[in-house]
Amino acid sequence: MRNKLIKGAHLSERKCREILQLFCEDLTATQIANISGVSRVTVNNYLKLIRIHIAKFCEEHNPSNLEKGYFFYLPVMNKNKPATEHVEPTDLRVYYGFYKMGGKIFVDWLESLSKPVLQSFQKMRHANGNGTVAINGNAAVNGSAAITTAIPSSLARYYAIADCSDWRLYRIEAPEGSSSRLQLDDISGFWGHTKNRLLKFRGLNKNTIYLHIKECEFRYNYRNEDILSLILGIINKAPLHNAKW
Repeated sequence: MRNKLIKGAHLSERKCREILQLFCEDLTATQIANISGVSRVTVNNYLKLIRIHIAKFCEEHNPSNLEKGYFFYLPVMNKNKPATEHVEPTDLRVYYGFYKMGGKIFVDWLESLSKPVLQSFQKMRHANGNGTVAINGNAAVNGSAAITTAIPSSLARYYAIADCSDWRLYRIEAPEGSSSRLQLDDISGFWGHTKNRLLKFRGLNKNTIYLHIKECEFRYNYRNEDILSLILGIINKAPLHNAKW
């Protein structure tokens, strides 16, 4: 019988659905392999396809992408670069901006962000005394002298920025008019959950960290819904073999 989930699959549709069900239960690839009787290599290949579909779904529903009029489907590593060319750290997608809108938390890869800018966050937090950093030269004051930074206005939507190379979260001043404390607390909680999930993958490959971050975003935003039904709906629109990475 034809497998509706993925064209040319060596596994039956029933076995693919079993892997998907176990994935929705948030089991590791090793656990899924042991339960399903499918090799870990095969399981990892299927999980990657599932995560690519989830990442695309998240990008399609990301307000920042809708405002720009395009969706961000780039791979972690820039495949247009020659194999011998030096790959910059930003190609590993380790810097992410978090913001909250409509009750959901959205995560963007910050391609142009550099390590020195992130390191300046910590210095400014100590100087400011309240754990926040001003954006685009606007001062943040907490009963002490005002401080300013050179953080560009392009980061103005974000409440916090994560550096996944050392698993640190840098809080910045929330956008004007928002309930900053509640928003920052929600994002801190989301980051704590995300970090704990990712750290369980010992030796997580940063080439695929983008997919794992998007999976965490998806699981968090739809935590009160039937994840399996949602993913099946996504796959029905575009079977797994359509995943591009």
